[in-house]
Amino acid sequence: MTLPENCHGCPVWKKSLFKDFDPGLLDWLKKRKVWCNFTKKDRLFNQGQVVEGIFCHLSGLAKVVQKDGKAKIRFSRLVLPGDTSGHRSLFIEQKYKGTADAISDNVQACFILKSDILYLLSNNASFAKNLVIKISTELKRSEEQQISVKEKTVRARLAHVIYYLCNEYSDQINEEQFVIRSEITKKDLASLLLVANETVIRLMSEMKTEGLISYQDKKIVINDLDKIKKLSRL
Repeated sequence: MTLPENCHGCPVWKKSLFKDFDPGLLDWLKKRKVWCNFTKKDRLFNQGQVVEGIFCHLSGLAKVVQKDGKAKIRFSRLVLPGDTSGHRSLFIEQKYKGTADAISDNVQACFILKSDILYLLSNNASFAKNLVIKISTELKRSEEQQISVKEKTVRARLAHVIYYLCNEYSDQINEEQFVIRSEITKKDLASLLLVANETVIRLMSEMKTEGLISYQDKKIVINDLDKIKKLSRL
């Protein structure tokens, strides 16, 4: 994918924090942002690193993982096109609260300096509103994730992640099948679910045997979205 001339030409612009900008502000942002291209396992930023800015993601999959003092994962989330990473640490933290890694090839993003984001917060009410809504929504999801760990089986939580990816990041093969646009490894799924790799390997094997999923060039194919949806709600 080539770099869009401006945010308005970006295919995920309407999902971004900048969706309400007028042409003048979009032109200002175009001159300030830096285009970045990452491949699988590249690191966008490290937990504990001084906050320099945020990334607005255009393509590919990334994840943010936060660890405690004993290197145990306490929080993780996927970063999809249209999403941002690094924004949670802008206000009360001097350092990034988590580590962001590319988990698919060709992760494209625009980097925007912290000083520019703070300027926008002070001078653009719609941007400030969008950012507050985003952070609030993510905090709600984080709480739901913690409850889910206690109340749902790992199988149900895995189905939920697959269902989410199918809705937000897949292409339709035919009337019944969908394929996730990028490969996502079982190790990455395990870190998102806060479980051992072996657990995800076993559960994915079971889902494949049951015909719920299959693979196409290492990408997950959803064969029965309705059953995956029902399973995710158990």
